[in-house]
Amino acid sequence: MSARTDLHLYSKHSDRAADWLLRRLDFPASYSDPRSLYDMLRKAKMSFVTITDHNTLNGCLEIADRPHTFLSEEVTTYFPEDGCKIYLLIWGLNEKQHHEIHSIRENIYDLQQYLAQQQLAHAVAHPFHQLNEKLSPLHFQRLILLFRHFQSIDGRYNSLLSDSLLAALEGLTPERILRFQELTGLKATHEEPWKKICIGGSDDYGGVYPARAWTETPAASSPAEFLAHVQAGRCHAQGQSGTPLTLAHSTYNTAFQYAKSRFSMKPDDPATLLLERVFSRFMEGRNPTEFSFKDKFVFLWQGIATGKIFELARAGNNSLWKELSHYFGETGKQAEISRITQGIPESERRAFLLASLITNQLGYRFFSQFLTQLSAGRFLESLQLISPLVPMLGVLSPYLYGFRRERLGWLRSMVLTCREELPKFLKNSKRAWFTDTLEDVNGVTNTIRRMTAAGVAAGKDLTVIASRSQVGIQDIPIRNFPPVGEFELPEYELQRLSFPPILEMLEYIERERFSEVIISTPGPVGLTALLAAKMLGLRAVGIYHTDFPQYVRILTEDAFMETLTWNYMHWFYSAMDLIYVNSEDYRKCWRERGIREDKLRILPRGLQTDLFHPQNREEGFWKARGLLAGEMGILFVGRISKEKNPDVLVAAMRRLCESQAKIRPLIVGNGPYLPELKTALPQAIFTGYLEGKELAKAYASADVFVFPSITDTFGNVILEAHASGLPCIVTDQGGPRDLVDSGKDGFVIRSLDPNFLAERILWFFQHPEERKAMGRAGRAKVESRSWAKAFQDFWNDLSAPVKGCPDEQRRY
Repeated sequence: MSARTDLHLYSKHSDRAADWLLRRLDFPASYSDPRSLYDMLRKAKMSFVTITDHNTLNGCLEIADRPHTFLSEEVTTYFPEDGCKIYLLIWGLNEKQHHEIHSIRENIYDLQQYLAQQQLAHAVAHPFHQLNEKLSPLHFQRLILLFRHFQSIDGRYNSLLSDSLLAALEGLTPERILRFQELTGLKATHEEPWKKICIGGSDDYGGVYPARAWTETPAASSPAEFLAHVQAGRCHAQGQSGTPLTLAHSTYNTAFQYAKSRFSMKPDDPATLLLERVFSRFMEGRNPTEFSFKDKFVFLWQGIATGKIFELARAGNNSLWKELSHYFGETGKQAEISRITQGIPESERRAFLLASLITNQLGYRFFSQFLTQLSAGRFLESLQLISPLVPMLGVLSPYLYGFRRERLGWLRSMVLTCREELPKFLKNSKRAWFTDTLEDVNGVTNTIRRMTAAGVAAGKDLTVIASRSQVGIQDIPIRNFPPVGEFELPEYELQRLSFPPILEMLEYIERERFSEVIISTPGPVGLTALLAAKMLGLRAVGIYHTDFPQYVRILTEDAFMETLTWNYMHWFYSAMDLIYVNSEDYRKCWRERGIREDKLRILPRGLQTDLFHPQNREEGFWKARGLLAGEMGILFVGRISKEKNPDVLVAAMRRLCESQAKIRPLIVGNGPYLPELKTALPQAIFTGYLEGKELAKAYASADVFVFPSITDTFGNVILEAHASGLPCIVTDQGGPRDLVDSGKDGFVIRSLDPNFLAERILWFFQHPEERKAMGRAGRAKVESRSWAKAFQDFWNDLSAPVKGCPDEQRRY
């Protein structure tokens, strides 16, 4: 037989929440009734019962007349050097000791001495949970020297904190203790301070999860014997750590009790009865509006008997209820709720999925209306549609609170104070790569797919996360979240973005313990990734693939919209811990916009040099499509859209027609500007989208590659053309100019100038030998590139220290 006790939980006598914001709202830590807690704990087979209310014994005193109980409390204390707050659990004290403790509790050193003198059982509560953002590795060293017992399983906070604490404590050695004594000037207060004793407790404050975690000892016939086992170290922590979902579930329960008391809701009021049943169903993860005939009849009878039903039915009192009833009453909604919750045993997960479903559907409705108004030019009206999102955020705040976590870099520094090497789960080796675009034909998608494939081949833990209605990619690890809905960008209708299931993505990132997020796009998926990084304490790495402000300027011809886009881009990317750009040109651009130099890196880029090769040249490839003998084919590959500046090529070709040189444009790709381009270049050959071997043949079988775009931040197509043996003509704006050595493997010309472009094309036509020599030079320059090398350089670079980044803590 063994004895077990939940050594950490609260009752309604803990009348002040730990968080400052909740205290400002007069939000208590708990509404749990001590006697109800006693019954729940005994039912959960706890041998003894105690309550650790904040700085009070009142909860314990309320059940002191019941058997198998003892007095305890959670005491708030501080390091006098800087006010760093610590919670200590103290068990088995009496009322006199309680008063003496509270006369000295402001100083943790005085309190520790008193507890040792009185031989009171005690432990440091959840040591790796920040209470006032002051806890540092040096404080942890002091705690190790001062105290022998630590709470290693906390039923409220997630297991990452518990696992990190255990990893730190397991690394303690006599030599490290000596080092701590030198650094802190303190002496250890107990023998063999490198050997710690761990206890467990539920840390329950919502009355939902008491006995989720506990402390187990050999058999004990009394509380005194049980605590003697604990003090001697004949104990171990048992049970489960918390999760964001259990934390949110408890918070919802406390919030509902708070609302009932704050707004004086009467128990016999029909509205109160209704809300209680709705809330009860939500906590069970069931449809909140699904009532049996008996429920409806009893509610109606009580309302008529008291006369309250007539007040509830008055105009203005039932609008919210009608809206919710309308939502849950929609065709197929009941079936959808049943489908997502079926077979899930945990009530907190069912409730989470239900909350996520409602939030997704209503959030997307408001967002769609917002976009409709914005597209119609009704800017002020569109802003009004954002206001309903505010109460939605309020309702979701328990989940947002539940997902909040200490920074992973800070946890690493705490663990490294006790050991030389990080445990695997804390190493920065499991990364998630987020993108709003996955199957579109563009450089972003190509880079992500090639890099991830190279990472998988190298045995690295990298997962692409997206939210697309259809994903056909099978060769790389992808976690796709079906979107709530999809929408088109104004002025760029062929580019569809997804409205992702935000809460589900947050929960997945937390549960999978990713150590870092890589964000390729600033759309809804990228925003969700950034939110997750900030809430979960992960390092966020952004990649600036696309010059969106330039795109917006070209597509809208509106300077205000360009400025607005720049402001958004600056806000988004300045929130990153590290930013990768595609060229020196863009590194300089971001530097000038206030981003620190040490946060900016150049993204390594690879190339399939075995696929794109001059050997793929086939004279008949373009002839079969209309290229005549003696004609020089000038190739363009890419998305056919205005921001690629195809009009410059059109104007250049008109000038070349006057020279009567035999030159024909070869256009590979699709896009929104394709019909206009076909009309403007009737002599051109259009193939549509090509890939793989056919694309490689298209490159190698052409003569010159032309890329008039000024908005591209890099230009994979330039590398592919060089690898295929083609000289390239690019402009002096954007990333492609960094890829061409003008006069050696192509030309860099003045941007948006069709005369310059026509002159260089004509020069290539008139100098075929020089053209071929430049093509060979381009091939020689890129032959050493590979996606395997690019990925390895990228992966290694991600692990390099970043000055000023919160994740980069010095080793202790």
